[in-house]
Formats: sequence, structure tokens, C-alpha cells
Amino acid sequence: MTGAPLFALLALVSTQYEGSSSVEEVPSEGEYSSPASGQGSSVSAARLDEPAPPGSTRTGGEGFGFSGQLEVGGLSLPSGPRGGGQDFFARVYPSLGLTHGETFVLRLGANLRFRVVDEAPTRTDDYGGGLRREDWDELSDFGQVVRMLRIGQEGRPVYLRIEPFSEETLGRGYLVNRYSNALMPDYHPAGGSLTLVKGAVRAEILASDVLAARIFAGEALLDLGRIASDDAKRFDRFLLRLSAAHDAGRAGGTTPDLTMASVGGDIALYKGERLRTWALVGGGARFTQAHTPNFGGLLGVAFEGQTASGTQISVTVQGRRQGGRFRFGMFGSDYELGRFSGVGLSETPIADEVLPTGFAGYAEVSVAKGSANEVLLLGSVAAQYFGFGRTDTDVSAGFELPGGRTRALARVVLTGLGDRPRYSASLELRQRILNHFYAWGSGGTVHFPQPDGTLVRGVTAGAGVGVDFQR
Repeated sequence: MTGAPLFALLALVSTQYEGSSSVEEVPSEGEYSSPASGQGSSVSAARLDEPAPPGSTRTGGEGFGFSGQLEVGGLSLPSGPRGGGQDFFARVYPSLGLTHGETFVLRLGANLRFRVVDEAPTRTDDYGGGLRREDWDELSDFGQVVRMLRIGQEGRPVYLRIEPFSEETLGRGYLVNRYSNALMPDYHPAGGSLTLVKGAVRAEILASDVLAARIFAGEALLDLGRIASDDAKRFDRFLLRLSAAHDAGRAGGTTPDLTMASVGGDIALYKGERLRTWALVGGGARFTQAHTPNFGGLLGVAFEGQTASGTQISVTVQGRRQGGRFRFGMFGSDYELGRFSGVGLSETPIADEVLPTGFAGYAEVSVAKGSANEVLLLGSVAAQYFGFGRTDTDVSAGFELPGGRTRALARVVLTGLGDRPRYSASLELRQRILNHFYAWGSGGTVHFPQPDGTLVRGVTAGAGVGVDFQR
């Protein structure tokens, strides 16, 4: 399953038919009648899905469910060009949802930002004199209308998802790891993922932008034990992963293309009721027309388990040899910024960045505690240290009070510490005030690509109220 490479990236998982956020439980790998889930976790898999209206209740049953939502408020956002002012917008967000049982979810919405205060440089090309043009000036932007489409369920033969990606990982994350396509304030794509399961094979195809030529990736997971034997004791113990990814760089700004491939294996060392331990081995390569391929390899171990109190924990540690134009997890949490400037704000794009060849260490820890009926706490920390002195980190955290009346999510990504650092941060708060009335607030950093390929960083903040219903 897509999620964090081992266990669950932090999140409060809400779907339109699951009003209160909760950790989305996924059967362990050995429980499937088909091969193990792609992410290799025996506990939870979670994503930073767009939340359903806070405090809404589950529709349940096999019939249709309907929902509606309207948020209004104010938003401060930089104008975009270097040296530009801070504009102010009236934000209006209407949304309608339709569900059917547990296997169909559709939510349509539109994030409408109307310019109220226009600091220099002033804009004269907004739609109708007010609707922010940058939000709707390329085909990819119309993908934001689909806030969520899910057909099927994880673990079934076919599962389709179309939605914004907040923290998306393919398999163990050797190529696509904790990736977000929602970092740019002027680029609003919808990502898509199609998972197919048949016998000993599980395949996943991923697109970061379903309407444009951007990142396309895929992984085939083979359960060698199922192929070689009908003995259930051999299932989900020896897994082979074949992955490839390509970024055409033709939406949200034009950037150099990037093509990578990897092969990996998961070997179960211990599979108990509450603890599983895996040995990890993998290799990868970067292919370019103008250069000879660059290669890398890794060895690691993963621990996934659940305590007697229900706290779920996942730990992974990897030693990696990489460098040159290849490194593991290049399509990562900061990639939508890195494709313009690998580190800092005005450096070489990540596709053209050449790192010293050598060793690196990667570690990730994820924890989830609680449920929808008690305080829910989730957190995840991932860090990679390169032998030449650079560190990249990604920290996420969230909590939700019982009943989903109070919810908070935060994320900080630091890239190039010890080199030419860059940081991005985001925070979202929601508080239910009445049964169908709530307040929201958000803030963080934003980055704007410039015509010369550099980035300009600014800050944004907003607050408002919302109403909703669910039937």
C-alpha cells in the first residue's frame, strides 16, 4: 500500500464515509489472500488525506451517502515575483461528496481565492477582475476539482485513487518516498494511483499529475514464496520489488527530466503476532542521455510492531552507497522544490545535481497511538545523512481529540543542512464549535519558481469558518 516506506507516515486518515480521523488499519502481509502490501508494514498505513468535515459522522451501510461543505475566510499570500508584496484574498471552498458503502468515494470541490488587496506588482489579468488566475492557468490546475476519488479498497484486486498527494510512497520508497505534489501555490494537480493484485503479483502505477506529463512510476511486487509453493507458511517471506520512475518535467514549470529504476528484496527474519523484522537489500540506477548510468545499493533492517496497549511503532535503518547523479528516494518530500533548485533557492536543479560518491545513512521512525474514541497521536521522522556532511530531514506530527472536534497537523522539511539549506513548513488547525459549524486556521511557507529557475520563499496564513452536513 502506498504510504510511508515502512509503516505509516503520520496522518489522520479521514474519508468521506469516515468522518472522524483515525488510523487506517490494513491487514498484515500474511493475512492477504494475495501478495503482501507494497509498503511492507504489518501495522497501519496512513496518509495525510484531505480531511472530511471535522466531527462529521460515518454514514455506514451499503447505500449512498451525501455530504456538503462550505468554508470561507481570509488568506494572506505573497504576490510571487521577487520583491513582490503580500496580497490578501477572500477564500471560498465549496465541496460536495458522494459515497457508496466502503468501496466508492467521490468528493468534488474548488479552492477559490479572490484577490481583495493587490500589492505591487499589481495583477490585471485575474478572472472577472478578482479570481486568482495562477490557480487556474494550466490544464493541471483543473485536477484540483477532484478532491478525492476512490474505487475499491486496499487489498482487493483493483484499487484506484485520484487525489492530491501529501505524503506518497511507492513500495519501500527507494524511488518515490514521502512525496508531495501540493508544495507550489500556483500548481494544483491531482495525483493518481492504480493497484492491481493477482495471485503472487501486486502491481502499482502512480502518476503525480493525471492531466500532464509529470512523474510516472510503477512497481511490481513478487511474492517468491507463493510462486514456489502452496504452503501458506512460505507466503510473504521473500519479496522481490522491481520499480521504475520518470519525470517528464512538463507541468508546474518546465524542469529537466529524470529517469530511475531499482530492484529490491525483503526477507522476513521474524514474524510474530506483534512484531515483524525484515532484512532489506536493494539497488538502483539513474539513466541520462548525456552521461553513463550511475548506480547505488543499500542494506537495511525494518522493525514493525504493536505494543500491548495498541501503540504502533515502525523503525527502519539503512546503509546506502550512492552519489553522482543517483540517490535513493530522489522523488521525495521536497522534490517539487528540488526540481528547480536541489538545495537552497538558487542552485542546480536536482536532476543535474552531482553529489560526491560515498555512503549515506537513512533512518525513519513512525508512531501511532490512540483511536477515534480517544486522543489520537501520530508522528513520523525521517532523516538521511550523507558522508560529506549534508543532512535532509522530514518531520510530521498530528493529533486529534476524541470525536474529531479538535485536529492539528504539522510538517517541517529541512533540505541540505550543512550545505545550502532550505526549509518548508506547514500547520493546519481545525476546531468544531457546533455540530455543523467549525473554525479553521493554516499557515506556513510557500515557494514561487521564477523565470530564471530560482525560487522565492514567502509565508502564508489564513483563518475562517466552515459549515457542513452529512447524510
